Formats: sequence, C-alpha cells, structure tokens
Amino acid sequence: MSSVQKELSIRSETIQRIYNFYINNLFYVNRRYQRKLVWAIEEKRTFIDSILRGFPVPIILLAEVEREKNAVFEIIDGMQRLNAITSFIEGEFDYEDKFFDLATMVESKSRLDQERLFQQTPILDRKSCEVIASYVLPLSVYSFDDEEKIDEVFRRINSNGKYLSRQELRASGATAYYPDLVRKISSEIRTDTSASDILLLNDMKTISITNKQLEYGIKVDSIFWIENNILTKEMVRESKDEEIVADIVAYMALYPEVPRSSSDVLDEFYGLKESSKQEEIERSLQKVNSDTIRKRFVKVYDQIRKVLQESECKFSELIFEQNIQSLPRYFQVIFLSFYELMFVENMEVINSPELISKLRNIGQYIKITRGGNWSATSKTTNISAVKGIIRNTFKVREKIDPATDSWLTEFETLLTQSKIEQTLYDFKQGFTKLDGRGDFDRDSFDKIIKTLTAMANHSPKAMGYVCVGVADTEATAKRVENLYRIQSREYRNFWITGIEHESVRLQGNLDNFFRWLIQQVQSQPIEQSVKDRIGKNIRLINYYQKAVVIFSIQGGSTPVIYDNRYYQRIGANVEEVTPPGYPELFRNFL
Repeated sequence: MSSVQKELSIRSETIQRIYNFYINNLFYVNRRYQRKLVWAIEEKRTFIDSILRGFPVPIILLAEVEREKNAVFEIIDGMQRLNAITSFIEGEFDYEDKFFDLATMVESKSRLDQERLFQQTPILDRKSCEVIASYVLPLSVYSFDDEEKIDEVFRRINSNGKYLSRQELRASGATAYYPDLVRKISSEIRTDTSASDILLLNDMKTISITNKQLEYGIKVDSIFWIENNILTKEMVRESKDEEIVADIVAYMALYPEVPRSSSDVLDEFYGLKESSKQEEIERSLQKVNSDTIRKRFVKVYDQIRKVLQESECKFSELIFEQNIQSLPRYFQVIFLSFYELMFVENMEVINSPELISKLRNIGQYIKITRGGNWSATSKTTNISAVKGIIRNTFKVREKIDPATDSWLTEFETLLTQSKIEQTLYDFKQGFTKLDGRGDFDRDSFDKIIKTLTAMANHSPKAMGYVCVGVADTEATAKRVENLYRIQSREYRNFWITGIEHESVRLQGNLDNFFRWLIQQVQSQPIEQSVKDRIGKNIRLINYYQKAVVIFSIQGGSTPVIYDNRYYQRIGANVEEVTPPGYPELFRNFL
C-alpha cells in the first residue's frame, strides 16, 4: 500500500455524528484558502431538500490535523454544506416554513434542555427530521504532516475553476506578503475580518455574508461595495472586491511604476504564472513595509467614506448623479487620486463641501477602456484628470496627530473581531458612574488596567484592547442617553456612546480629560515599564463624531503583575492566577 493510501481514508458519517463533531469543536476553517461563507438561504434550503430526497451530495474533504494536542478536522472542501446542515439543525433557517425538531437527536435535545438552543416553530415532522439525522455523508479524510500539502490539495481540487472564481484560486493557500495583505485589507472592507486565520466552523457564521432573511452575520446589502453600487452581489461572491484591492495594492507598492491591470497580471503577482512580477512586488512590500501600505489604504478608504457620508450619496450617485451598477475601475481612479494627493504629495482635505461639489458627476471626465486589459497609460491619465479637478480642496499637511485619527475602519474591525476573540477585547460605556451624579468611577478604571494586564498574560505578542465609550447592551446605552441627553450610534449590536459628555463634566474639555487620563495610569499598582506601555498606547479616536478611548497592550517576554498578583482573562472574566497555576502561566512565555 502506498504512503498516500495510508494517509487517506474514505468514510461515511451520519448527520447526527457530524453534528456531534460540530458541537465538540472538531471542525476548523483556515481562511488562507477557504472561501467566504456566502451561501444564500435559498441555497441552504436546496441542500436540505437534497438530503430529504435522499439525493447523493458531493464528498466532503477534511484534513486531520493536531491542534492544542487534539486531533481535529480542517475543512478543505465542504464548508458551505457543513454550515447548511448545522445551521438548519440549530433553527437558523426553515425548510418549507418549518424548523428542525431539536428533540430528534440526543445532542440537540441536550442543548435544548440546557437552553443553549431554542425550538423554533412550526416544527418539521419527526419522520423528516429522522431522515435528515440518519442521512450518511461521504467524507474523505487525509492525515497531513504539513500545511503545504493541504494548500496543494485545495488548489488541485478546484483547479478546473468549477468551484472557485479565478481570484479565489489565486488566493487559496498563498502566504507571501502580497496575498496576505490583499486578504487582510479585503476582509476589513467587507467587515468579515477575524484576528486569526484559523477559526472554528462554529464561529464562522458570526462573520458570514448573509441575505436579509438570516438573523446573524453580515448583511450583504450593507457591504461597502454593494451599498455603493461599485460591485454587484454576484461579483462579491466571486471575490471581485479582492481583485480591486489587489490592483490598488500593486499600484501603491510599485509606485512610481504603474502596472497595467488584467487577469494575467494578477496571476503573475500571485505566482500562478511564471514571471518576475511576483518577486518584484514581494521585494517592494518588504522595502515599503506591508503594514504601512495597509494603514495608508485604510486612511484613504476612510476619507472616501467620510465624503460619501457627508454627501449623503452612494458612490455611484455622487460620481454620476444616478444609480449605475458595477463601477470598479471608476472607484480605483477616485481612490488612487486621493492616495496620490494624501501620501505622495502629503496633503489633506481642507474644504469638504467643495470637494463633494467637485466630485459630483466627475465620472463624465473619467474615460474607462472596455475589456479585460486596463493599460498603465489609461490609469495615469484618468488619475491626473481627477487630481487636477479636486486638488484645490486639499492643502499640504502641516502635522499628523495620531491621537485624533478618525480610525473608522480600524475601529469597526476591532468590534467585529471581538465577537470571536472575547478574551482580548473588553468594552466599557464610560468612566463615570451611572447613578445620576456622574463621579469618576475609580473602581471601574482600576478594573480596566487590571484587565489589560490579564490580556498581556495571554501570551507573548498577544494584543489586548479595552474600548471606553462603547456599550455592549442597548439597555446600558439607553441609560447613558437618558442621563446625558446624547444619541448613541449602533454598529452590529454595539452602541457607541462616546465620552465627550464625561470629559466636559470631569475636566472641562476633551483635551484636558485625555491628558488627565494618561496621568491616572501612573497611579496604578503596576511596574513603571507597564505603565509606560499602556500610557504610550492610549488612543483617542473619532468615530462619527463620537470620541472613544482605546487602551491597548501587547504581551511581552514575561507575565505582568497587578497589585502583586497575576491575572488572566478567561472569556469575558478576569480571574486571579493562584500559585499552583504559576508554572502553566510562565510556560506560555518560554
């Protein structure tokens, strides 16, 4: 028997058994090569219908890997199907207006009894539910000894393009600077970002792209590209948004050389075709620094979002004064015009109303060529034309104040990631007590600093965040609104209340309060080096005219002490590490 045959096993498991694997956290998704969770509710219902009718379904391909000393399965092919099964069982959508009977299986009944699941009604008949539970799914399980083999198998099973779009095929398993940067920026703009590439299948639904009928995930119509008619829903499903980002990143990395845009050029940048272009762009990203490109990209994106918000227009309405769908190259021209003014010429917007006025119907001056190839000359000509029209609404930047950056996208990314990585994120509505008197809450402030030390004890290099000015329940937000007569801003079940009202009450104005806040860190019972780490990284950001304070800390080479004790974050709780737990705590830092 060959070594390949020894590593590969074909097996069958009932859906009940598959659900057992799911609730025991045995299914993982690697976002380096897995596509987004994008099945619409109609596709999920069709899959359930196939199971009920006893139709054969495609084989699910899994990689058996070790994670935290346990054998688990990384999904290579079949994520959408597994999600359709588990989400139907848990009552997240119906089939012919009826929901799965949770009493059908031991596992779902147990979770029902524990109130971890709730029975949706009306209920599908028991016989049909038993047919679903006993349906046998074909599995192909491969025991891999390295990630490169997983990447290669994923590429090969999708190489005919039947399942993946061209961009998904390019990105699958690619781990160089360029594909990693494109992937990160793209997910930030779609807002389906995660702190880690490796996620439990159970967590994927939190950042899945869904239609209006599903209560969880990211509503497809709210995605920037679709909301502004830059791309259609189908184009986002095919990862055309990542192609836009890939084109822009290449322009920024290789500037002043201007690359042409085409499918072949992207293939070369990703290394799917023999070329010197992959080496060229990797070298450029090492020289410029990938994170610098990402930060600049996000700054330009935030500026465009501000313009659209103030104009009260969609992108298509602003540049053409009408709803025209699918404008990817027009967006690139506008974006790169802003980029060159903001970062090549070091300018900033000084007259937002005039900028909006000049952008109205500016599409008539942009001449986009048809076809798959977009020449460097056409790009340069169009960018120069737009810059010429809007230049006098910018001025040379005198200074950069990092404490008051808008941080729009960065902040939303942080909120989204916190849904999955609770251990390293915490939120407070403010610094004052909600008792009507509005005194500074010293106990709450002490807990903020204690929480930061607990986050630093997670592991070396781990980044922990505490955001103040954000309520994580609507009831708390309403209490703040009533006491201070303000209006909070909701973003995905977070309510941003801001802290301006507190700053005026406690220190007269926001600037005085921010300086005073930094001083308060110095009184905490922690080492001076830790005080300095926290104090230097306090940020005051502006999110839609709401001031939010963000504390952050990065784990170092040793654990951090608070008031002569060690603490760790377990879920959303801060717990003291007792002496018997010291060896395990310190082992994390070896």
